[in-house]
Amino acid sequence: MRLFRTLALALVAAVLAAPVQADDLKSGPGEKIAGAFQVKAITGEKKGTTLCYVCKFGAEERPAVVLIFTQKADEELAKLVKAVDEVQKTNAKLGTVVVGHSGVAEADFAKLQETHKLTTALTVAEDKDGPAKYKLNKDAAVTVLVYKKGGAISKTFAFKDTKSAAEKAADVAAAATEVVK
Repeated sequence: MRLFRTLALALVAAVLAAPVQADDLKSGPGEKIAGAFQVKAITGEKKGTTLCYVCKFGAEERPAVVLIFTQKADEELAKLVKAVDEVQKTNAKLGTVVVGHSGVAEADFAKLQETHKLTTALTVAEDKDGPAKYKLNKDAAVTVLVYKKGGAISKTFAFKDTKSAAEKAADVAAAATEVVK
């Protein structure tokens, strides 16, 4: 009986101590985007203005959008954004925007842009922790929503860190390519 209890406790401890797999991390609103929210554009054609890119892309009737929320602006994030930029180069109607939140500052994105010359607009959310209605998981350093015209989400990605996001940049690019078809 003691052996059984010991084994059961060891099994419970192992399960609780197991790391969360990237596929298990959930972040984002679910089946449909959660609507309008304001950002300050740090780069791109709207640099220096406050606007709603979700609204802008909707008004332009973009067939698809890649919306990247990030808690960090670093070289690994740049790899992800560059992969999305490559898709946009051959699909001009694809809307793309990066939204910094939870500590990402204007200076962080300005430095990233200076180094990498990214096509995708880099913005900072007005709400410090990102738009609440988007249900961004605080454990997800990067959340990517790939959605179709009208707001139906075709693919959601959530990454615990920017390195994981960079490693899956090809998957994000493939999802963007697929949805814009």
